[in-house]
Amino acid sequence: MKPVGPSPSDIRKKLKDKWEKGIYLSMKENDFPLTVPLGRINSRTMTERFDDVRSWINLFLENEPMAPYLQWEEINHRLFGKNRIPVRLVFPGREGLARFLGRRQLEEWDDFKGALEKLYNADMQLGLWGEDHPLEILKEGEDLDRLLFLWKWMSGQRRPGIYLRQIDLEGIDSKFTEKHKKILSQWLDLTLPEEAVSEEYRGVSRFEERYGYLKKPELIRFRLLYKSEEWKGCSDISLPADEFCRLYSDEEISFRTVIVVENDICALSFPSVERGMVIFGRGYNFESLRNCRWLDKVRLFYWGDLDTHGFAILDQFRALFPHTTSLLMDRETLMNHKVSWGEEPKQFTGDLNHLTGEENRLFEDFKFNRIAQNLRLEQEFIRYGLIKIK
Repeated sequence: MKPVGPSPSDIRKKLKDKWEKGIYLSMKENDFPLTVPLGRINSRTMTERFDDVRSWINLFLENEPMAPYLQWEEINHRLFGKNRIPVRLVFPGREGLARFLGRRQLEEWDDFKGALEKLYNADMQLGLWGEDHPLEILKEGEDLDRLLFLWKWMSGQRRPGIYLRQIDLEGIDSKFTEKHKKILSQWLDLTLPEEAVSEEYRGVSRFEERYGYLKKPELIRFRLLYKSEEWKGCSDISLPADEFCRLYSDEEISFRTVIVVENDICALSFPSVERGMVIFGRGYNFESLRNCRWLDKVRLFYWGDLDTHGFAILDQFRALFPHTTSLLMDRETLMNHKVSWGEEPKQFTGDLNHLTGEENRLFEDFKFNRIAQNLRLEQEFIRYGLIKIK
């Protein structure tokens, strides 16, 4: 039979669950007192289940920790006379609620209160942030002082142009800074002037660009494809992206043909092309090539897997360089390699806007599984003799 109302242990568990989620810690002082209804015992319930009601009332009468917060109402029943019924719990503030829930919750409340005071002392905006992020504050624990120390130093900088490793503060290392990028980003957004923040860069991965620190340079790896061609004695070269994008101005080297190839082995074994270069692709990450406008002046090819993601990457690359020609990403190549067909684990299902008509028709055949389910032909399975640049 269904209980006439929630038991004290049920109520305590629900309150504890909400505390663990940070709900009560993030409430403002004017949200208190907190009222927790216990349900209603009506006249019909008293008549039909009087013994159950009395047993339920006794549970609250016997619960000493709950007594200071219980409110009762008296009801007058035609058969059973006057009876006092518990109707609600009322907690005047977070400290009382914490005290009721247990020692650990009371300790958490003390820790939160102390941390919040530190945040408000540092900056009003940080204090307000802390009110809304109690679990983050508690998680930091003893690291909070160091974190505030680092934030204070960073908030005094205006796009310093150094690596995070170069921050020379006692007790602060680069791992600590990396670990706390998310919170630091939230704090800096609240406290730095607009001109110190580059709004176009968002997310933890773009922390350095957003606040004017140096980021580990992304390397572009490429090979020169003609045996007689070497640059400064090298044919397989990696350069920081900004240096690579200035490469074409070097009088010792010039290119007519550039091929971006996804698979490393395919790039390493790519056949000779006079005045040619192969760039080792890295999936969807083409941001580093955006400023390489000398690629507009060469014959440009892209070769990826024959599957939905292969065409999606081609589409993204062609958005940057519209004159790109796909290589071995056609229906004939696909159908001539049935023995090597595989399965794409998770398909790309969006729309693409930079494919040719034939490319788009083949992409949609992959996307809608018209040829085979989750069909994929990886580029390393394509016969070597077919790799030709005319």
